[in-house]
Amino acid sequence: MIHLKVSENDAQIALQRVQHQTFRDGIRLHWKVDDDGTIDGRSVCWLFCWGKTGMNSDDAAMVARRVFNEICDISFDRFDAKVPHGLARSYRSRTMSRVWVDAELEKLLG
Repeated sequence: MIHLKVSENDAQIALQRVQHQTFRDGIRLHWKVDDDGTIDGRSVCWLFCWGKTGMNSDDAAMVARRVFNEICDISFDRFDAKVPHGLARSYRSRTMSRVWVDAELEKLLG
């Protein structure tokens, strides 16, 4: 499981630094964190995908990578080395079972 390194409030502030309206619109739908600071694996994958592509915005991708490193207790580079982008794209879907995605990420991340 991946946890926040910062408070949920600080994470929300950091997420707002990504200057892309589609990203900001997606925060409410895609960003989910439990009360204990555990980040929904689908949410981690969503943020990771933004860090990979930025939806064709290099600036959005760069800021998303920085935010990932700032708020997640795993680095973007380590996640990238262990989780293929195509897999993360499929895992970020809200139709995927959170329990299943979290378990699959645990296997990949060791």
